[in-house]
Amino acid sequence: WDARNRLVTGGAAMFPGAGGGNLKPYLADRLRKLWPQIGDVEFDYVWSGYVGMTPDNLLKPQVAGFPRFHRLGPNGYAWAGCNGRAVALSISLGRELAKITQGVPESELGLPFSEPTPQPFQPILRRIAPFALPLYRRLDAQEI
Repeated sequence: WDARNRLVTGGAAMFPGAGGGNLKPYLADRLRKLWPQIGDVEFDYVWSGYVGMTPDNLLKPQVAGFPRFHRLGPNGYAWAGCNGRAVALSISLGRELAKITQGVPESELGLPFSEPTPQPFQPILRRIAPFALPLYRRLDAQEI
């Protein structure tokens, strides 16, 4: 929930070009399956974008990969690779990563730091990844 008491949700994998407003019926159906008592579902905002996948998740999609913390310079930090769960993870990851700006040693954070590395075949994977959607939807349905 956000500060205005709105449910913030994510995780609707769609084919390219099917984002934004096209997500509303799918998301509404999914929310009603999870919580039948929710009633009518309205959305203030719906967005779509790319998913940052980690190599461990690509090789074993049935096992959720984990995000990475990266050092981008002496005072620059980032995280990447939420594997389609950035909405759920971003609050916790932001809070955890902010600790380093308060002097908490890297070794005490919830994730280790790693160097950002280019992924081999990324231009090819980016084009074929949407065709893995049926597999990911099946795996997601098993979680419900």
